[in-house]
Amino acid sequence: MSHQHGGGESEGPQKSLERMNRFQAPEARRIIAELGLLQGSRGLDVGCGVGLYALWLAEAVGSAGRVVGIEPEKERVEAARALVGGQLESGRLEFRQGDGTSIPLPDRSVDWLWCGDVLHHIVETELALREFRRVVRPGGQIIIKESQVLSALFLPAHPELERRIQLAEIRRTLDEGGGHSFQERRQTTLASLRAVGLTDVTVRNYLLQRRAPLGAADHDYIQNTVFTRNWGARLRELLTPADWDERSALCEPDSPKNILRSADYFCLYPITVFHCGSTPAAR
Repeated sequence: MSHQHGGGESEGPQKSLERMNRFQAPEARRIIAELGLLQGSRGLDVGCGVGLYALWLAEAVGSAGRVVGIEPEKERVEAARALVGGQLESGRLEFRQGDGTSIPLPDRSVDWLWCGDVLHHIVETELALREFRRVVRPGGQIIIKESQVLSALFLPAHPELERRIQLAEIRRTLDEGGGHSFQERRQTTLASLRAVGLTDVTVRNYLLQRRAPLGAADHDYIQNTVFTRNWGARLRELLTPADWDERSALCEPDSPKNILRSADYFCLYPITVFHCGSTPAAR
C-alpha cells in the first residue's frame, strides 16, 4: 500500500501535506469535536502523515487518552515525530511504522480509528477496511475523512478552465488508483464501507470558505500545493496549449494576473466525513 499525499513539485510530500493540514486547521477541531470521542479513549490514525490530525485527536481525548499514528514509510514516521512528537505528555501520542492493510495491532485493541485523506489511495480498499474492523472493539467507531469528494473551487469566474483542469487531474490519477480516479474512489467510500458490513454510517459535509485577503496558511496551500504542485508540470501534457497558458497566467506566482492577487478572490473547499458510529464485531 502507498499513501501518496500531494506536495510541491520540488519538495517532499511531507511539506505539502503539512500545508493542507494547516489550511484545514480552523475547521479540523470542529470536525473532531463532532465525532464525540470519549475522554480517555484509545485511537488509531491510519496514514497519519505529518501527525497534525493525530495531535488534534490526542488533544480531544484528553490526558488519559492515547493515540497511535501509523505510516508505511519510516521517513514519514520520523517526519511526524519531528513535527509534533514532543507536544504532549509521554504516552499520549505515538508514531509507528505500519500499513493500513496489515495493521500492527491486536484485535479489538482501539476504541476508534481515524483515516484521513488516505483511503482513496489504498487500492486494496476492502482489505484495509476489514483490518480497520479487526482492530476496533465492537461498538467502537471508524471514521473516514475525505477532502474533495466534490471538487473544490479555486478559480472563481473561470469555471470552464477549472473543470478541464479537474478532468486532467482525474485522468492523471487513473493508474495510481488501479484504473479508478481518486475522485471516483472517494465517491465510492460509502459503497466500500457497506461491502465490509459497515452500514451504520453517518455522512457529514463541511464547506471551507476562504476569501481575500488570504491568511498566510491559506495562500501557502493554494499557491504552492494546488497551483504549483497539483496543477503544475504533471498536468501540462494533459491540457491543451491554450489551457496551459491560461492556467499559467492565473496560477504562476510571478504572473501579474495571478488570481490570488485579486481583492475579490475566494475559494470553496468541501470535506466529507463518513462516521461509522457503532462498529459491529469483525467476522
